[in-house]
Amino acid sequence: MHREREGVYAILRYDGFHGPDARPEDTITVKEIVRSQELAEAEVARLNTLNGEKGVRYWWRYTRLFPDGQSACGQGL
Repeated sequence: MHREREGVYAILRYDGFHGPDARPEDTITVKEIVRSQELAEAEVARLNTLNGEKGVRYWWRYTRLFPDGQSACGQGL
């Protein structure tokens, strides 16, 4: 049985300026979550144009948003 969930798009940021020895968790950030792929694509293009020479890179990934207190395994808080 599928739990109620909403498809969303995470806009991610990689901070390359930290250097090759930086831990991944210190270099990747979720900038924001949006509800349409078109908006995610447009925001990623805008941010890469704006910040491309600052050692950062943006991309998007599809993910799921579950109702408050739920997770993919159905466990609530």
